[in-house]
Amino acid sequence: MRSMEGRMREIHLRWTAETVANSEYAPIAKIAHSLEVVGHLDIGEDGIRQLIHASFCEGCGPEDLNSVPFLKVESVLGVGDGGHIVVWNSHPLSIAAIKFENIHILPPYTYGGEGISIKVRGVPSGISSFLKIARKLLPPDVVKVVEMESNKSIVETLLTERQIECMKLAVSSGYYEHPKKINLRELAELMDTPRSTLQEHLSRAEIALMHWGSEQAN
Repeated sequence: MRSMEGRMREIHLRWTAETVANSEYAPIAKIAHSLEVVGHLDIGEDGIRQLIHASFCEGCGPEDLNSVPFLKVESVLGVGDGGHIVVWNSHPLSIAAIKFENIHILPPYTYGGEGISIKVRGVPSGISSFLKIARKLLPPDVVKVVEMESNKSIVETLLTERQIECMKLAVSSGYYEHPKKINLRELAELMDTPRSTLQEHLSRAEIALMHWGSEQAN
């Protein structure tokens, strides 16, 4: 029988608009109703590179995000409501999240004037440690704990549905064969998704599976 530590857990955290208005996220509330993070492009010691889709307040645009102390706009992809923005996020809460190897922040998630809503999945000890830090930095208004169903496969508990979808198509298309039968650009075109987003899904899935495999080998 697997120990409780081996089971996966998921928590849903929510910060209301009022809480955001009285926090370090307050400057965003004047710029965007919400910033939806659709993917993580890079993770470093001092922040995380996010691919976001923004719902801006009237009269505001991507360049206004540079006025937020912990955000830096690196590029704008596309225009209008269908466009995406690449930002570097160095907020302490984001940094805290990436310090843990046994939890995953699951895109898509949102932050902005309408509040913050994120999902975190991982082993119970990692979830507990992250939650303690979150409560010190910015206490969430709602914490919902979701025990992963016992009849779910290991892959389903480790990966998001989108990550599983991407990996299945990558495998069936020969992306992981040697030599490759399809490259990343062609795979992205096949899935009708941005190459950077697909790369992020595959990378996060690979990391999660490698960590799990390493833990099982101990």
